[in-house]
Amino acid sequence: MTTTRSYRARRIGILVLLVAAAGFAANLFWGRADPVLGDPKAPILITWTSEDNLPRLAEAARAVDGIGAVATARNGVGWLDSWSPSGGAATAAPEGFRVPIEVLAVVPADYSAFVPESHSALFEGLADGGALLAQSGAELRDIESQGTLNFSQGAIPVEGVVPDSMLASHEVVMSLETAQTLGISDLKYILVELERGTSQGEAEQALRAGLPDGSRLGLRAPDEEDVFRPGGTILPQVEIKKRFGEFAARPGSGRNITIDPAWILENTTNVDFPLLGSGRCHNEVIPQIRSAFQDVIDRGHADLVRRRDFGGCFAPRLLNSDPNSGISHHSWGIAFDFNVSQNPYGVEPKMDERLVELLESHGLTWGGHWVVPDGMHFEYLREPSGS
Repeated sequence: MTTTRSYRARRIGILVLLVAAAGFAANLFWGRADPVLGDPKAPILITWTSEDNLPRLAEAARAVDGIGAVATARNGVGWLDSWSPSGGAATAAPEGFRVPIEVLAVVPADYSAFVPESHSALFEGLADGGALLAQSGAELRDIESQGTLNFSQGAIPVEGVVPDSMLASHEVVMSLETAQTLGISDLKYILVELERGTSQGEAEQALRAGLPDGSRLGLRAPDEEDVFRPGGTILPQVEIKKRFGEFAARPGSGRNITIDPAWILENTTNVDFPLLGSGRCHNEVIPQIRSAFQDVIDRGHADLVRRRDFGGCFAPRLLNSDPNSGISHHSWGIAFDFNVSQNPYGVEPKMDERLVELLESHGLTWGGHWVVPDGMHFEYLREPSGS
């Protein structure tokens, strides 16, 4: 009898251990049970495609078996006249200019499914017309918890500050309804929750099936190194501001913007680069670009660079003709284009892979990797390897 009980106890103990081990293994694979932005183990994917196909992608995501929560994300530029912490004095942009900030626009009830439960009420509260600042955005505005952002369209109260990861490193988040008062409504990407038992490959296959044949699809899971947003291989605007400075500007005609001349004078210089020729760039990236192309020469690859085919570096402009689209990184003078005639925007790149590999080793990232490729384009991403 004692032996039988001991045997049964051991069997139960082993079964408990097996169940616990299976649960532990599942947690290793799936992360936590809920999709939480900022958790590299979270069962979340971010997906995007060309602008024309984004609405179809959102519809496809909601129809896929094995995908749970879905949230659409829109972003664009808000033009700040001034800002102030709660109870503090306002800071105004220089006269005649405003400060562009990157705004994330969401449907609060949908997006709150992707943040920790401790923050869900804050995000759901965006439906009342307020905004939340990312930590980095709050530091730029000198706002610790609450305050006000003043746009020409009106004042928007800041109701709190949250980690950058919850906003995909946008500077500020607000409801789509509030963002539309600033002219921001363009769909940019979609967050999806993978239900247990659904693999990334299965989700990708189902999402592709909802798009026209030949459509490009961007899809990635969170990781510990890159910002979890489309274009994870480029710096978010707030990180560029922290690294290279924030400027005031005003929209111009078409895609052009006019930057405060004082900022241009202080931060950019016109120089001659090996192989490329003359260009104005940010002072902090000039040595990096010069070193990269000297390395091209030293390695015997100078013939891969087409002379007099340099598209320049500093060019104050929006990403496209939409006045509320993103600010091009050329506006900081940290991006440059070359071999332009062979690598037009949106066309399969012809940039030699040896050039790409060499420039990437110097901390420069290539636009040819993007869903809509920009094969002529390189820009600052990090300090060179070994620096």
